[in-house]
Amino acid sequence: MTTRFSNNRGPRRLTRRQALQLAGIGAGGTLLAACTPATTPAPTAIPATAAPPTAAPVTLRYQQHWSKETDAHYEGMKWLFSSFTAAYPNITVRDVLIPDGGEMRTKTLADCAAGDCPEIIHEPGRDMWEAGYLTDLTSYIEADAAWKSLLVDSTLFRADGKIYGICAEFSAMPTIWNTRILDSAGVAAVPKTWDEFLDACDKIKSAGKLATSWGVGGAHMWHNIVASQKGGLDALANNQFDAPVVLDTFERMKLFVDNGWIPDNEIELTWQQSVAHFVAENTAFYLNGAWTIGNEITGAGAAPDLKDNVAFAPFPAVGENGTTVELKKVTAVGLSKATGDDPVKLDAGLKFLKFFFSAEGAKQWILLTKSPMGVEVDLSTISGVDPLLLGFMDSQTQADLVYGLPDTIAMQERGWDDSWSGLQSLMAGKSAEEAVQAYVTELSSYAS
Repeated sequence: MTTRFSNNRGPRRLTRRQALQLAGIGAGGTLLAACTPATTPAPTAIPATAAPPTAAPVTLRYQQHWSKETDAHYEGMKWLFSSFTAAYPNITVRDVLIPDGGEMRTKTLADCAAGDCPEIIHEPGRDMWEAGYLTDLTSYIEADAAWKSLLVDSTLFRADGKIYGICAEFSAMPTIWNTRILDSAGVAAVPKTWDEFLDACDKIKSAGKLATSWGVGGAHMWHNIVASQKGGLDALANNQFDAPVVLDTFERMKLFVDNGWIPDNEIELTWQQSVAHFVAENTAFYLNGAWTIGNEITGAGAAPDLKDNVAFAPFPAVGENGTTVELKKVTAVGLSKATGDDPVKLDAGLKFLKFFFSAEGAKQWILLTKSPMGVEVDLSTISGVDPLLLGFMDSQTQADLVYGLPDTIAMQERGWDDSWSGLQSLMAGKSAEEAVQAYVTELSSYAS
């Protein structure tokens, strides 16, 4: 018998926040970032013209995991390296492929600790900034008005008021449904309310399928339940990890364990195994970014017609804020501190960043990788955009609330999986109250 959690809420207040939406997706739309704009820091005293024009041959090392053939960014990286070389033949960007993202970052940290940072840093984080491994890009962006106007301010990576990275991926995180599973389970339409959502999950289980797997998108599901409720995002912004909305959210998530709507061995699954459940059409929904179109939905192992049987939608309404879509900025790219200290390499590195994060770069990223970056681009100027990507981005126009996580240290550091310790508690058979305690214990360390 299915246990239900009552959705007792007052009159619904629609809170479509236009400032937090990607505006005008469609024939004449412009793809814009949709997080609350951060305050632009004042330029540093370092003159942006300190670096001389690059003339002599120079080599920049760029180690990353995107240029492997199975990655959604593969064609984009091919374009980037070949086109940049054609534009700047005296600058060699040495592509060092480390196929696993975790291993790539571990090696970069180790290299930097040994005094051998790559000139171009893929996925720099606050830890690298605090260790002194990164160049402050603030003055160089401020000094180039044309370039600055292209960069979506709210997607820049900042620490201590300084910019250390530019956003190479920026995406909504909608709920992605397998409509073939919904149809076979007798679910007539994608759920729009919490009660419809519970009913759909119950029918999906009865039809012999699983609702979802938390290893991919579980934390984003958690975020949506919090964000839909009054005061939810405020609680995260104020580091109120034990707020009533947190307990409420874990109680709602506990239903998935109690009712067997997730894999029995969920606590043991890797991210890859979790997403494989959707590709194999064992699970009905998951939450992921635009990169999943190339990596999973049309990737190796997926049925050729899976792409024709997916629907991109907001997360069902839980509270008075209604249906929700989370926005996520990921994958910063920056320059090492050693690069910034070398005038010739700095000039070459800035040329590379300006080429990569340009109007043309954003256009090619949409066409070749199906993954927007933190650069404004007018979709009306681009022909051949994948209809799947357009449908993916259109999920935001359907939502009552489009939001980004608060810009706290906790959310910056753990926004991908901040609730995971609590979710693991639920998977281990513990109560929602115990899940809250696990969540509070872990997140409190980031609350300074």
